Amino acid sequence: MNDFVDWHEVKEELRATDPSWDSPARVERRQEMRTEMLAAVSGARLAEIRRQLGLTQVQLAEATGLSQARISQIERGRNVSLRVLRTYVGGLGGQVDIVARIGDIQLNVA
Repeated sequence: MNDFVDWHEVKEELRATDPSWDSPARVERRQEMRTEMLAAVSGARLAEIRRQLGLTQVQLAEATGLSQARISQIERGRNVSLRVLRTYVGGLGGQVDIVARIGDIQLNVA
């Protein structure tokens, strides 16, 4: 017995029952939701690393000059700029690297 459901088939059924499924607004909203979900997952991973290092949010805030509330926002994936992310990660003893990938080419940007 195979309980596997092909996602392409599910999407085709959705399109047949809901013509607005592929509307620009719905496509954009799904992309926003993906972005929010990935940010939340990344924030949760940062929080786990902080805990593994034995740091509280207050301790990390003191070490970075960020507020405890800002640390909490970062760990929930909310409003994280590159500058703030670098400050947070630096407080953990790490660094943020940005790599541009274009085909087989990798370029360290920052």
